[in-house]
Amino acid sequence: MRRYFYLVIFIISLSWTAEGQSDPHYTQFMHNKLAINPAYAGNKEMLTFTALYRNQWSGVTGAPTTYSINGHTSFFDNRNGVGLSLVGDQHGFYKTINVGLDYAYRMPMGNGATLSLGISGKLDYGKVDFSLIDPYDMDDEDIDMTQNTRLRPNFGAGVFYSHPQYYIGLSAPNVMRTSVYSDNPSQAASINNMRSYYLMGGFMTRINHAVQFKPAMLLTFNPNAPFEMDMNASFLFMDKIWVGASYRLGDSVDAMFQYQFSPQLRAGVAVDLTTSELNQYSPGSFEVMLEYSLNFESKGLNHLRYF
Repeated sequence: MRRYFYLVIFIISLSWTAEGQSDPHYTQFMHNKLAINPAYAGNKEMLTFTALYRNQWSGVTGAPTTYSINGHTSFFDNRNGVGLSLVGDQHGFYKTINVGLDYAYRMPMGNGATLSLGISGKLDYGKVDFSLIDPYDMDDEDIDMTQNTRLRPNFGAGVFYSHPQYYIGLSAPNVMRTSVYSDNPSQAASINNMRSYYLMGGFMTRINHAVQFKPAMLLTFNPNAPFEMDMNASFLFMDKIWVGASYRLGDSVDAMFQYQFSPQLRAGVAVDLTTSELNQYSPGSFEVMLEYSLNFESKGLNHLRYF
């Protein structure tokens, strides 16, 4: 047990000793955990695919749009997990594509709980689309006009503890400071900020035979950005219909709806209503999500895995 403790401390220390970049927001973060924490790979113990699209601050020119596609599964008696992810993000004239390979070592802890230590290797591809730049900004010193595409490596690390009734995870998806837009560290900091740290958690409890309650929380710390907190409360009716609401500190109130078409297939949508001063320019944001799991019955699983 002591060696597991030292491994956890080692991974966390990696997360706090380098500088990196900020990451996209996800209102449905509780259903898209692999995009935040590589240690989640294999946690559903079946091959699972998730696709998500986010349009942030609709109506604002150059506002961020993000798509996330990932797949993951467990292997070797569920003691290991592996995942592959693709994330595309555009804000203004900056476009980024991130391809990552995730690995998690999963340790049974008793009572159905599992402690996972995860790491991911990534390639960040960045492009500056000069055709979208206002001509008045062409002499901006913070824009490197000599090269419009770059490829940089990165890696992430995380810890995830999962129990049939609750979970908690700590992660830094991008550890290294490797700007895909500039070789100048001061410019890289202004564009990519610093690395973000995520602490997530949630639990599930049954209210009656037809209704279950599932709250979740996500805390985000970035040295160059305001502290962020997402709080969510969701209800699951008859193992089919998810209805939830969230609050993002100082930014928005959110509504979520998902439908479980089958044990394998789930689809959802989230709408954010802006509460900050941005509501003068944008009514809010929206997300759509699709999740599909393979070999559900062959794995011997006769119930849904909510975490």
